[in-house]
Amino acid sequence: MDVKTLGKIPDGGGWRAHGREIGRTRERRDNPIGYDYVHSLVDDHSRPAYSEVLPDE
Repeated sequence: MDVKTLGKIPDGGGWRAHGREIGRTRERRDNPIGYDYVHSLVDDHSRPAYSEVLPDE
C-alpha cells in the first residue's frame, strides 16, 4: 500500500491560472484548502491495481 498526498485546488483554478499573488490573501489563510490522500494497492501475484482518494490518511 502506498499513500500520496495531493494539495487541493480551489474552485476557479489555482495560482497557475491567476498568478501567485491570488493565493496570498487573508481569506485564504483563514479558510485553508487542505489536502487529499490517494491510497494505492497492487496485488503481487495477479497485478490488479486499486486506488482511492480519501480525505484522511
